[in-house]
Amino acid sequence: MKVEINFVMELIESESPIITVGNKLLKLWLSMAKKENEIGDYYYKGEEEVRDFEEFILKSYWEFYDLLAKACLKEKDVFQLYSNATIVIMDGMSIRESALLYNRLRSEGYNVKHGFNLSAVPSDTEFFREKIKKSMSDFVQINNPKNIRLAGDEKYVWSYFPDVMLDKIKTGHTVISSLEEMYKVVEKVVLEILTKLNSKKIIITSDHGYIRTEAGFVFSVLGMAKRKFQQIFGSKRYVKMDDVDVEDLIKEGYVTEFNGYYLAKSRCLWPVPGRYSIYIHGGLSLMECFTPVLVIEKGGE
Repeated sequence: MKVEINFVMELIESESPIITVGNKLLKLWLSMAKKENEIGDYYYKGEEEVRDFEEFILKSYWEFYDLLAKACLKEKDVFQLYSNATIVIMDGMSIRESALLYNRLRSEGYNVKHGFNLSAVPSDTEFFREKIKKSMSDFVQINNPKNIRLAGDEKYVWSYFPDVMLDKIKTGHTVISSLEEMYKVVEKVVLEILTKLNSKKIIITSDHGYIRTEAGFVFSVLGMAKRKFQQIFGSKRYVKMDDVDVEDLIKEGYVTEFNGYYLAKSRCLWPVPGRYSIYIHGGLSLMECFTPVLVIEKGGE
């Protein structure tokens, strides 16, 4: 991917680099959704472009990740921004999926706008719940896509999809077919929720995104840094600061310190023993921290 000079100048001059990068990220996926008819091609080619874009940000604007962490902590969440709407959380859904959903919803005749918000830091469900100051008891929960029961007047809905499907996809399984299956379930759940809810304004969003760990989509950690990640982080992309020493990882640009945690930056990844999910989150990357926001306006009285 070649980063346009116009975007570079816009980023240099921008007073809100978070918004500038978020808009570019969203534009990349929406553009790919228009170009690719096959979901498998969409996921693969889109990931290549966004991986290159993040590499540009990491190498040319390393301070961006510190700005992103602060924004994740301080920016208003969707519950503050859309207090008059019904809010649906699709656990783990990224902008990859929302760009496809945006096109599908428009084809179904919905009045829909696509924007973005920010996850909590670390980019994990636990920290998102703390950020929004709500417990799971505040939500009507959807854990079975074949049995979605809603009365219609719900204020908050939490779907465990796609996250529960992403967690089950392990290294060695067929990636493309798994992604296609996952997206089809997400689409089905969203469309059924929209038909059942009576609210005039519905927000479809998520708590965090994810990165893909296959070779070619991540930035490998090498040498002593790799061993240190394995010892201190294990298979997680964040750890509490406590007494661990990661100063060398910070100096090498792999890790940032924020709000009591050490966070793996960008798409930096290291191998761990055993078989693990190829879709993970918890760190500080573009696809983990920029979360989709679909605003649907329904007609009627």
